[in-house]
Amino acid sequence: MKIDNSGKVAAAYGAPVRAAKKEEVATQASGAASRSESVAISSQGLAKAAQTSEAFDADKVAAIKAAIAAGEFKINPEAIADSLIASTRELLAG
Repeated sequence: MKIDNSGKVAAAYGAPVRAAKKEEVATQASGAASRSESVAISSQGLAKAAQTSEAFDADKVAAIKAAIAAGEFKINPEAIADSLIASTRELLAG
C-alpha cells in the first residue's frame, strides 16, 4: 500500500468499487424502511434508576479542585487502571 504526502492512500492501490444495481439499492432501502424498533421505559424503571444514581458531592469536587490548583493532587494510575478493568468486567458480565 502506498501513501502519498497528504497521508491518503494512493488511488491506484485502493480496493475496487462495485457499483450496486438499482434493484439491490431499492430492496435494501425498502427493507430498512419497513423495519421499526421502539424502546419504552416504565415508571418503575425510572424510579429504580433514580434510587441507584449517586449524589453529586460538591465538597469533594471543591477539595480536589483546590488540591489541583495547589499542585498537591496525586494521581494513582494503578487505581485508575483497576477501576477501568473492574467496570469493563461488570459491563461484559451484564
